[in-house]
Amino acid sequence: MDWRLKVSSVQIDERMARRDPFGYMEAWIRRAAEDAPDVILLPEKWNLFSSPSTHFDGADKNGDRTRALLSRLAKAYKVNIVGGSVAEVRENKLYNTCHVFDRAGEEVLVYDKAHLYQAGIEQEFYAAGNGPGFMTIDGIPCGVAICYDMDFPEYIRCYALKGVDIMFAAFAWPAKWLEHMRLVIRSRAIENQCYVAAAGICKSDKAGNMRSGGSGLVSPRGDLLVYGASDEGIYSAVFEKKHLDEARRWQHFLNDRRGDLYRKHGL
Repeated sequence: MDWRLKVSSVQIDERMARRDPFGYMEAWIRRAAEDAPDVILLPEKWNLFSSPSTHFDGADKNGDRTRALLSRLAKAYKVNIVGGSVAEVRENKLYNTCHVFDRAGEEVLVYDKAHLYQAGIEQEFYAAGNGPGFMTIDGIPCGVAICYDMDFPEYIRCYALKGVDIMFAAFAWPAKWLEHMRLVIRSRAIENQCYVAAAGICKSDKAGNMRSGGSGLVSPRGDLLVYGASDEGIYSAVFEKKHLDEARRWQHFLNDRRGDLYRKHGL
């Protein structure tokens, strides 16, 4: 199947979103939808910006508020929405969760972040997910990962081996890791020969200056098609099957894998 998909990543300023994160995100989704994308991608944990130690009380209960908002907007604008992630509580556990909705407003995936960052940041307060997040968007095989998940090449390779053409990744990294994030999204695109769409949050330093963000849309050759740096906004690019096929003819990383060798040495 030949396809062409316009993807828009939404990058918000946490300082502006703190007062009313759901209202603020709704305004940005509406703004993104005006440019008629096929997919809108949101950043990580856009509903809470405080210390993880406080997230349980402020989290979205069962994801109900998130589901209602994203479903309503996906249906209204006939757009796929990859909801980045929110802090949500289910069965008395706190999760970092992505909800994905199709153009009809139907939920097609619920994915919990599998790799939690070190104790005191996530591991102490959050429960981890138990597997990759696969879905199809307009018939295209896609995957979802959240922030630290993307730092594990063997995990993202699981998506590639299942035939994923596009990886959607939500981030909320501080400024000191911005260059790291850019390298990560480009590396995962190259080694898995897939498109990568990333959406980040602009965080400020102690002086109140905006520093992080890092939203980017990356080709299967690792080219940054668009990059958001530290500016709040909507970052869009078109992904095309023909360019994906060209990249896979250019190199043959997936076909030339030595699975037998990797298993022998513990992978």
